[in-house]
Amino acid sequence: MRLLDFHTHLHNIERYRGDSTVIAVRSLMPDEETDDRSDLFTVGIHPMDEQRYADPEGLLLRRIDELGERFLGIGECGWDRRSSWSMEEQTALVRRHILLVDQLCCPLILHVVGGWHLLLRERRAHPEGVWVVHGFRGKPALLRQLEEAHIEVSLHPQYRWEEVPKRPFFLESDESSIPLTETYSRASGQLGVSVSSLAEAILRQLPLRQ
Repeated sequence: MRLLDFHTHLHNIERYRGDSTVIAVRSLMPDEETDDRSDLFTVGIHPMDEQRYADPEGLLLRRIDELGERFLGIGECGWDRRSSWSMEEQTALVRRHILLVDQLCCPLILHVVGGWHLLLRERRAHPEGVWVVHGFRGKPALLRQLEEAHIEVSLHPQYRWEEVPKRPFFLESDESSIPLTETYSRASGQLGVSVSSLAEAILRQLPLRQ
């Protein structure tokens, strides 16, 4: 049995060394170095990134080319109310990521803190393609809105399970120190299935290419 960690960062990648049971998807920033433990990567410009890149599309395409078969999708990108960028600037940057997603026919991985209305607006303008909100731990009403917009979710380890997703979902560690096995065990208990059955179902959702 292998567990997919759909979205994680370098400190958790280091924890996975020597553990072949985890398929790790690392979220990579444009100027971050790759590592030899991650199985797959997503690449994007985070809304909290203070740097203004002169040619974001060209930079991301070069990184994607370097990754080859280990490239999974574009992101994480999105909206964060804590950012020094205005929401308008963040939206403009998200749209540049969407253009790449359309060009490459790959998933878009989204980070959203306080910009849900903007996400839903952009989805209405771009209804096609696979979009996944990572680190989701919102209320049931928000989950239903995302599902109606055909936006997938990757659940945060601290997701409260007030609502069981009706669409396929992923599980992740993100920045959390909670063991991935604990996250899968909790989810399987909520769903009334075995951990192995859940792990197999989640893995069947890869690859996410359109």
